[in-house]
Amino acid sequence: MLLGVQVEELRRGDSGTIWERIVSRGYASEQKILDVLISRFKLRRADLSAADPRAVTLLPESVARKHQVFPLAADGRTITLATANPHDLELEETLRFVTGRRVTLQVAAPGEIASHIEETYQPERAINRLLDGFDTPSIETIEEETPGAPRDPALDAPMARLVDAMIADGVREGASDIHAEPLSDGTSVRYRIDGVLKEVMRLPGSAGPSLVRRVKILAKLDVTDPLHPHDGRAGVRVDGKVIDLRIATVPVARRGEKVVIRILDQTNLRSNIPDLNLPEQEQGIFRSFLGNREGMVLVTGPTGSGKTTTLYAVVNELRTGKVNIITVEDPVEYDIPGISQLQVSEAQGFTFATALRSVLRQDPDIVLVGEIRDAETAGIAIQAGLSGHLVLSTLHTNDAPSAVVRLRDLGLDGFKIASVLKGVVAQRLVRKLCLACSVPIEADELPPEARPPKGRKVTPRRAVGCKACSATGFRGRAAVVEIMPVDNNVAHKIEAGALPDELLAAARPLGMRTLWESGLDRVWQGVTSLDEVVRVLGEWEQEDQDESAATAIARNISAAATPPAAAAVPAGVRAAVAAEYSGKPRILVADDDPQMRRLVRSILERDGYEVSEAADGLDALDQVEGKAFDLMVLDVDMPRLDGLGVLEELRARVTTSGVPVIVLTAGTDDTESRVLDLGAQDYLTKPIQAQSLQARVKAVLRRAKLT
Repeated sequence: MLLGVQVEELRRGDSGTIWERIVSRGYASEQKILDVLISRFKLRRADLSAADPRAVTLLPESVARKHQVFPLAADGRTITLATANPHDLELEETLRFVTGRRVTLQVAAPGEIASHIEETYQPERAINRLLDGFDTPSIETIEEETPGAPRDPALDAPMARLVDAMIADGVREGASDIHAEPLSDGTSVRYRIDGVLKEVMRLPGSAGPSLVRRVKILAKLDVTDPLHPHDGRAGVRVDGKVIDLRIATVPVARRGEKVVIRILDQTNLRSNIPDLNLPEQEQGIFRSFLGNREGMVLVTGPTGSGKTTTLYAVVNELRTGKVNIITVEDPVEYDIPGISQLQVSEAQGFTFATALRSVLRQDPDIVLVGEIRDAETAGIAIQAGLSGHLVLSTLHTNDAPSAVVRLRDLGLDGFKIASVLKGVVAQRLVRKLCLACSVPIEADELPPEARPPKGRKVTPRRAVGCKACSATGFRGRAAVVEIMPVDNNVAHKIEAGALPDELLAAARPLGMRTLWESGLDRVWQGVTSLDEVVRVLGEWEQEDQDESAATAIARNISAAATPPAAAAVPAGVRAAVAAEYSGKPRILVADDDPQMRRLVRSILERDGYEVSEAADGLDALDQVEGKAFDLMVLDVDMPRLDGLGVLEELRARVTTSGVPVIVLTAGTDDTESRVLDLGAQDYLTKPIQAQSLQARVKAVLRRAKLT
């Protein structure tokens, strides 16, 4: 207890509140004061981190500052406020009058209340504190301004300076994307560096709309429409270097807008095939494709696997000034001098298919199609390749042989595919070991299944982590490729309807290696680590699980070929670097058609999965929040909340962001690319085939075990 002389001293104090004087003089801690107030007034301790942002709108900033109270929650009749002075009855009456609600008080320390008032009502002050942690950005917006036009005040606000600093910092850190995502307790800003997202700052929730507005102004997007997705672009100069930005916003249910800034470095324009740093064997095969003056070459892989960079490298290699090169892209990421680039606009009816028809009347020699999304585009591209043009394009498949299956799924005849296809490149990007800190290891330290053939000289290394690589052990990325040449033998297999395994076997004598074999080659060269290859590629499933590595090597040697650079990798590799998956997988099937739900359920239950059903999108979200699922099979067209909305919500929630999703749809539009961009792992078009569904579910579950 305080002595009488101490009480008199506290009353005579002329600086701060009595609370602050007690703490500053060491008479009691803040926790002790809180305990006394809670016991004396029978009140709860306030949890300001769980405050509802909507309650702030009911209490003016001037009132909150004058009385040092902070709104925690509110409903139609009551408002709950945090205060450090619960015995002030006049305060309670004043707040009841101002808010028009019955007042419930909870207790918090005055410093904590003041901090939350600053962050909520004046987020620019928190932003200024964040700016202190950045180097002064040297960034200039590249735009044409009308002379004498008034400058938008948002350009001079603290948020504008924060966005400039964020972009400059992202460029310096080598980020490919900047994500600003609204969460329940703030706005998370993350950089994607070497393919992995890393949170760099957390803004107050009230700062999120200001950030989105500033980015929209930068890209000249509609700041008055937060209910629809928007896409735009901007140009900036960071430290004297020109950088293109591709900006996309999307509304997140009940939280505001998420914005993603894609950073496009103009130096990529100068890349060519040697700059891809492909292994010598793969580079030779790849160049052989480009010697054709007609036909089709495909690059496959998921979003973010470097397909566009590879195609631009090819275009730069072929851009001699003696051929007419035309591209059809969505969007045009880089402006390449010397070629004609067409921008697809779905809203104006200028689709890939309509653009291709126009291109073929422009006397092209080489046509680059950004992506084959539907049967119409595929058909026109095939026809172009058969009529004397070299067609380059991308496709969403997991490996090279599966590209043939995908083209069949789009309704193309096998004999046409066999006639036009010259080669397929499947690729992934793995992080490269940091040269400053990685250390060499012996080949014997690798798992037995991942060791090189005897007699081969290898230099594997291990990640460590240092300041240069931000303690990750990796810096930069390298391509792992699977290249399937198509000769007469492979073409006959395609025409006969061969499965991917048969196509792989037929292409082996031509020098084809799988993604896993190429990945192991990168490990043996010391470019990357084994666990990084497993993270990116997942498990390599071997037909005979008992087959040894040595037997696999021998099996892959053809009579006319030298021993391959990599061995087939059995499933034991993953077991050496990641925990084996255990338990009965639980799958949620979300579809508004009860017959479709029953069909999918019966197929999956035959394979031993535990299956639950959801009748619409909101039902699916409720079930995912309440129960852990290993996979969701999701329909696109559903009432209340469609599949795209479910995907956005899943990825916005921390607890569900890792749930893998396979999307089902009856549509033939660009749904595939949209769901893959939103984070779906795979895609199936209705009516579904049982074998196809089973295979895709198994593949997605295998990949999910490693994340």
